[in-house]
Amino acid sequence: MRYVLGVLAIAVLAVGISLYWVGRPTPVPATPPPPIPTSVLDQLPKERKGQVLIYGAYGFTGKGISQLASEYGITPVLAGRNESKLKPLADSLGYDYVVLPLDNNHDNLVKVLKHFEIVLHIAGPYTYTAKPMLDAVVEAGTHYVDLTGENHVIQAELDRDEEFKRANIMVMPAVGYDVVPTDCLNMYVADKISQPTQLTVVLNGNYTAAEGAQASRGTMKSGLEMLGRPLLKRENGKMVAMAKPELIHRKENGQEQTLLQIPWADMITSYVSIGIPNIEVFQVQDGELPTWLLRVAQSDAGRRVLGWLIDNFAPEGPPPGAQENRQTRIVSTVSNEAGATASAALITPEGYLLTFHSTLIIARRVIDGQWEPGFQTVAKVYGPDLVLEVPGVSRTDL
Repeated sequence: MRYVLGVLAIAVLAVGISLYWVGRPTPVPATPPPPIPTSVLDQLPKERKGQVLIYGAYGFTGKGISQLASEYGITPVLAGRNESKLKPLADSLGYDYVVLPLDNNHDNLVKVLKHFEIVLHIAGPYTYTAKPMLDAVVEAGTHYVDLTGENHVIQAELDRDEEFKRANIMVMPAVGYDVVPTDCLNMYVADKISQPTQLTVVLNGNYTAAEGAQASRGTMKSGLEMLGRPLLKRENGKMVAMAKPELIHRKENGQEQTLLQIPWADMITSYVSIGIPNIEVFQVQDGELPTWLLRVAQSDAGRRVLGWLIDNFAPEGPPPGAQENRQTRIVSTVSNEAGATASAALITPEGYLLTFHSTLIIARRVIDGQWEPGFQTVAKVYGPDLVLEVPGVSRTDL
């Protein structure tokens, strides 16, 4: 027995040390890397008009966007921090690439970005990656889009609106499944009644089910950042904290459903787009979210441990079969104080597949000259029908 207890004690100690090790904060380099070589800069586009940089190109979503870019007449340069992942992708697609860390690398970022009209910033979690890229695009004069669904990141971008206007650049967050379909659908239904005051969005990410993962590693890690922050909703024009998410039990087409309130980015983006003061977003819940996960995600060390587990054990993203067959359904409903209501639904392809297309549709719009300076949202600039340009999207009035 003493021997068994000793072995168990050693095992527990080993696990504790391992968790401490992977949970340590990644140190930011104390000094900037050396200046990027002139020979590298000379290989970048000489004229920035129409030039697109995809940063974070070798992640699941970045890879999908890079592979689809040529269908939109875009020949991007690929960028990221890890050359061993970046070079094989660039070589396979016949694109140039540039190795470019974000941390403490402002001057090199600016030098590279000055060669491009727009950067598609695909590297999250944006809690850590958005600010260094945004600081650089302001100085370089480069338009910026990203895929963040992190409300605190979007709010930080909104707070810099005047700075972006002075730089004469457009900064547009959330140009993927967060939040192109919802922002466009929300504007569509809001235009159907006078002075809408309440918006409710319901997401069903598995409307047409398919086997395989629903989320990529990057999305899961960004989700951890959201779990570690207070749950907020838009109420009377302000973001207010909630003690716990609201649950709604209902029947849909004879089937029992549970709707779970989630901190979707529409609470900021659609408030900017259409000005509705009360916004709630729910998702059709598949299974229960473990309570231990919420507790672990509340600490910085816990999120780093979970992030390490995701990096090492989670699927890279949905398999091709799931992307081809899975569909999502989104229903947006608005009402006003007079009691008028309007609802509509979108059927969309799988979320990542939609993201590949929507990101490139917007990039194409920007390099064709369709952009507005400052912080912008999708529906505000491009209107409610932009989402219908994505293959496989349909809209129905309810």
